[in-house]
Amino acid sequence: MKSITRFLVVNISVWALLAALGVGVFLTSLFRSAAEDSFDEQLDIVLKVLVGDLATQLFSSEELSKPGNLGQPRFELPLSGWYWTVSKVKGDELLFASLSLGGENFSIETESAKQYTGGIGRYLLGLGPDHKKIRILERQISFGPDQSYYFRVTGNAEELNAQVIQFQNRAWLLMALFGAILLIVSLLLVRSALKPLGVLQKRVRDVANGNSQTIEGDYPVEVAGLVEEANVLIASNQETLERARTQLGNLAHALKTPLSVITNEVRSSDSDNAALLVQQVAVMRDQIQLYLDRARFAARHNTIGTVTDVSPILQKMASVMGKIHPGIDVALLGDEVNQISFRGEAQDLEEMIGNLVDNACKWAKTKVVISLYPKHFGQRGETAIRAKSVTRNWLTIIVEDDGLGLSDEEIGIALKRGRRLDESKPGSGLGLSIVSELSSLYQGEFTLTRSELGGLQATLVLPAYKE
Repeated sequence: MKSITRFLVVNISVWALLAALGVGVFLTSLFRSAAEDSFDEQLDIVLKVLVGDLATQLFSSEELSKPGNLGQPRFELPLSGWYWTVSKVKGDELLFASLSLGGENFSIETESAKQYTGGIGRYLLGLGPDHKKIRILERQISFGPDQSYYFRVTGNAEELNAQVIQFQNRAWLLMALFGAILLIVSLLLVRSALKPLGVLQKRVRDVANGNSQTIEGDYPVEVAGLVEEANVLIASNQETLERARTQLGNLAHALKTPLSVITNEVRSSDSDNAALLVQQVAVMRDQIQLYLDRARFAARHNTIGTVTDVSPILQKMASVMGKIHPGIDVALLGDEVNQISFRGEAQDLEEMIGNLVDNACKWAKTKVVISLYPKHFGQRGETAIRAKSVTRNWLTIIVEDDGLGLSDEEIGIALKRGRRLDESKPGSGLGLSIVSELSSLYQGEFTLTRSELGGLQATLVLPAYKE
């Protein structure tokens, strides 16, 4: 169930369709039954009038005369489908017939499953002289020896079917309209009921973007508990982050002074192992810094809702590095630098950009170019990056220099922590590895390639924030 709205709408649509179908079938069946009962009642009335008219004549021993129209003009209209006949049971000799038969007779096809309830008799189906379907009510009555007669009254079955079909068409149209209204109302109710979830999504986005510290607002009981637990989680995350930063700072301060004392003491010692001890102390310092950096990076990465403007940091780094390296022209390019924000800590972005620009200035001849793009310009492709993160927006920072550049083998060495290709240049060899670790923590991408300027090109892809 990826979408609650789709799930509800689809299920409501199915049940509305089934309900409309069931009600339509029930109504049409009910109408057909009622129409047939009314139709048969008319035939029954006519038959009783016909029997009463002839019975009076038979009991009076008068010569039988043909009944009139029995109060129904349709029995006088030729081939109207409304007929009556009186015939002897013996030989089925026809005695009298309605004018509507026009001297012809109708045929009996099948017997209806419905029995005549007004006395001894049955309902039949047949065809009139014009081969149109008729419904027949037949009753056998005996008035004495050799005086048994069949009384038959028919009605136009096609008129009955036409009435039923007309009602069915109207009923199905009404059911379709009912289903459409039900679907529209249900959709509006679903959207109205799920509207608080859209508001909740916006409030969560505000927290993720740093516009709010907690999820605010009143929500239905079904999600109020979730909102409360999320706010507790956000507060706990912030407390944990602050506690980790404080402890890391305390640990760094506690270790820095003893290491410095040990280094000074060893260097002033005349021991033959002094050089080895100085080297081991340096290794300890690097290892301590390594794990402190990793812990600090992880703590920053877990911060919820941190957004940093990229343009001020790039301008700051270009200005600072231009002063530190006066012989290098540091240029900043990018048409949309004022519209891009980094989804992360400002300190992390400063550290990554500072390391890249400082490294480029060290190896450049005369020029370093910093470019900013509001999209993914990495080598692995945006699909690969998105597969690692739910973030859908990216920014790309490219730092190039016109130095000698590096070979593929040298690039692999340069990315290793503490490895330096040229000891004549100042530095610890940690800069590029720090950039690589930080970009990985943000699920980004960091690559080194040959620049069109002739030197090295560092490409940094990071998650971006867009309103």
